[in-house]
Amino acid sequence: MLNTALKYFLEVVNNGSLTVAAQALHVAPSAVSRMIRKLEDEYHTVLFDRHARGMVLTESGQLLAAYARRAHLDAERVRSDVRDLSQVGQRLVKISANQAFGRELLPRLIGEFRKQEPSVHFQLNILQSEEINRRVREGKDDIGVSYSLSAPEGVQIEHVGILPVCAVMPPDHPLAGRPLLSMQEIAGYPVALMGHGSTIRFIVDLCCMHEGIELNVVMTSNNMGALQNLSRNYGPIIFGSRLTVLAGIQRGELVAVPLTNADLHQRHFHIQTMLGRELPSSVTRIVQAIVRDVTAAA
Repeated sequence: MLNTALKYFLEVVNNGSLTVAAQALHVAPSAVSRMIRKLEDEYHTVLFDRHARGMVLTESGQLLAAYARRAHLDAERVRSDVRDLSQVGQRLVKISANQAFGRELLPRLIGEFRKQEPSVHFQLNILQSEEINRRVREGKDDIGVSYSLSAPEGVQIEHVGILPVCAVMPPDHPLAGRPLLSMQEIAGYPVALMGHGSTIRFIVDLCCMHEGIELNVVMTSNNMGALQNLSRNYGPIIFGSRLTVLAGIQRGELVAVPLTNADLHQRHFHIQTMLGRELPSSVTRIVQAIVRDVTAAA
């Protein structure tokens, strides 16, 4: 359990305001201010720059915030492990992931996991890679699963791998029976793309730029489910890993044909946790299950 000063400090960090932190803690702002001054006196440093727009961490404050977050999570781990020994209570595991993992793989894994451990509850956030990395780095989520072109910074990488990019289409598409495809061959057919900001869109655009290819883009969307529905019902080719559309493949609604262009195989997926944190046993088991399922799908 964090001492009162660190608890008040973290509340100010999370809210960026003494007043808002005091409201969340149900104490007077002066009480919060005293605890911040106490910490600054103890560490002989300034922890916040005071601005009209709120409280902004100094470099020293950032170091203390990282320590306080780890200490808070470690305390929660101990409490959870003690509860495990007596077989009471429940644990909330927070996971953030890209759509590629969050739409099908993780819900299926969570459902199977809870058959064995029904006391474990989950919160699943579907986000972009930078936000996933930030939330795991700050201890807001226990596990992050994301694609990126370089390793996420400031976190513990539990696993890294590559899932090849495929051209995805309905089984009656003229190209569906091919064992391999190039982007040049796809250029003659309608395609639908993820919006800007996704890693898959970045590498598709990069490939087309390098090879002088202009795609016939009939729709863009920030939702992979919408792209899958369009492809399944109306035929445009979309791009993603086999894992992303595995359920549609298993139902016979889609096929995934590997692509030959080297530019399309640069992104890696990373399973990440907070740096320096000793994971609760349940979180470790979930990480192991994600690694196992992704490896099998690949």
